[in-house]
Amino acid sequence: NTGHFDDPGARQGMAHFLEHMLFLGTETFPRPGEYQEFINRHGGSNNAWTGTEFTNYYFDLQHEWFAEGLQRFAQFFICPTFDAQLVDKERNAIDSEFRLKLQDDVRRTYQVHKETVNPDHPFAKFSVGNWQTLGDRSDESIRNELLQFYHEHYSADRMTLVVQSNASLAQQLQWVETYFSAIPEREISHHVIQTPLYRPQDMGIRIEIKPVRESRKLVVSFALPSIEPLYRTKPLTFISHLLGYEGKGSLYSWLKHQGWVNTLSAGSGVGGSNFKDFCVSFGLTPEGVHHEGSIIELLFGYLALIRKQGVEAWRYQEKRQVLDAIFRFQEGNRAIDNVSHLAVNMHHYAPEHIVSGDYLMEEFDAEQIHHMLDYLTPDNMRIQLAAPHVKTDRVARWYDTPYRVQAIESTWLRRWRDPAPLDGQLTLPEPNPFICDRLEPHAVDPVFPVPQCLIERAGMRVWHLHDQEYPVPKGTLFVAVDSEHAVRSARHIALMRLTVELLIDHLNELTYPAEVAGLSYDIYAHQGGFTLQLSGFSSRLPRLLELILKNRTFGRVDPLRFNIIKQQLLQNSQNQNKGPPISQLFTHLTCVLQPNNPQIEQLTPHLT
Repeated sequence: NTGHFDDPGARQGMAHFLEHMLFLGTETFPRPGEYQEFINRHGGSNNAWTGTEFTNYYFDLQHEWFAEGLQRFAQFFICPTFDAQLVDKERNAIDSEFRLKLQDDVRRTYQVHKETVNPDHPFAKFSVGNWQTLGDRSDESIRNELLQFYHEHYSADRMTLVVQSNASLAQQLQWVETYFSAIPEREISHHVIQTPLYRPQDMGIRIEIKPVRESRKLVVSFALPSIEPLYRTKPLTFISHLLGYEGKGSLYSWLKHQGWVNTLSAGSGVGGSNFKDFCVSFGLTPEGVHHEGSIIELLFGYLALIRKQGVEAWRYQEKRQVLDAIFRFQEGNRAIDNVSHLAVNMHHYAPEHIVSGDYLMEEFDAEQIHHMLDYLTPDNMRIQLAAPHVKTDRVARWYDTPYRVQAIESTWLRRWRDPAPLDGQLTLPEPNPFICDRLEPHAVDPVFPVPQCLIERAGMRVWHLHDQEYPVPKGTLFVAVDSEHAVRSARHIALMRLTVELLIDHLNELTYPAEVAGLSYDIYAHQGGFTLQLSGFSSRLPRLLELILKNRTFGRVDPLRFNIIKQQLLQNSQNQNKGPPISQLFTHLTCVLQPNNPQIEQLTPHLT
């Protein structure tokens, strides 16, 4: 339970630096790199991350070597050496990590966020660190400060541990007691953050940011207190479910058909022990940038509709039913992901909810939901617009992000406080017909160990395999269509990709209820043509397949959506050449190895 919020003001990035240094030797295993070599030699992997208030270390390993791995791992928290000879080397690694992300728009935008909050809140600190913030000073070396930070923040009573293996619980308990009992408990008093994230002057502002990539994004964020105690009822999850709905009559559907947005998401945002941002994010089209005020007015109109008609028990029960089914029949995570995730959950949830806490929606509480909705007002918000041609007047530190901050115009605030009536153009979701009501799989006799060909005729084969190893009510269906016409030339390949994107866009509004209910599908172009893939709860897959096949010929394409999708495809292609070098390398490698996958430069002329 320590992270970059705990960094000394004059040593920003210290928690991250410490995380790196713990991998470089302990008194028991002093040779630098010995831990990583041991893990790699025995088929494992390891990593760590430093967050705002937590730092997380994890590894996996072949079972017969697991106990020795635990022994080495535990020494991080008992007797690290902080080898003085390696301080400079690892500080260079931190600096390289920082520089690698200088053109990353997520990091660049995050830094602007940090510069526009209360400077006395620890969120404002520079989390990564670099050579400048972690350099030695004339009066003291960084190594001494690392040791001090370690002793002030790393203590058994602030740590959680998750161990997962095929050994018995008794054996695992013995390993934990043997290897981890020596971690000191220093009885450190944990600092409780009282400083608010936002001062009054930090609210009611509009921030314009110039991104590196060709992208346009509008984010409306609302300041809330911490919602961690509400994990059993999840009122914000319920609100996000309604706001982020993409089916017929939704806010997203209406804005999309106006040609203003390509994406909408609700509910994301930074959070911590004394704050939570509730964000509604719009991926804008070039035209949408000119309708920012109207988009936000419609958002507040839809929020008013939710307050008036949406806080109903049956809607809560639908979301609860879906989460219950997803939890009950979730796919097995990799052990390394599972232990990393559960170790954080142990800090947030009661012991009986450590595994299930992410999925709980125990009780419909209308008063609690309305209380959360009371925070989502024009007088408790910030606006952020990232677009290529915004006006800026300052540059964010560290990442050199151009941005500008202005007060939200009072004219717009008055309009948003009393948004125009929706007049039936926007509606709340209807009851979801795709929610699975049969969760027990049918027994099948006889059982075939290999796929059986059920249908074989000219141009089509249908294969089926009944899975007996994992008897869950889920299925996966692939419909692969191979066509010489789809890959005859670079023009045909470009048009195939455009057609797939248009079909996905056309289907989105129709199929969104199925996705909400735990079903999913994908349509993608490939070397031979295209493939439709469906997966999810078996009893509803036929209904989803029928819906898609009935709408596969989408008739006359709306010219507005056609131009938007085409421009989006071009923009995504062009942005590939602005990504990290490793991403560009793999893109080009794929083009070299796959004959029907031309370079972007060969496809672009056919999309313009």
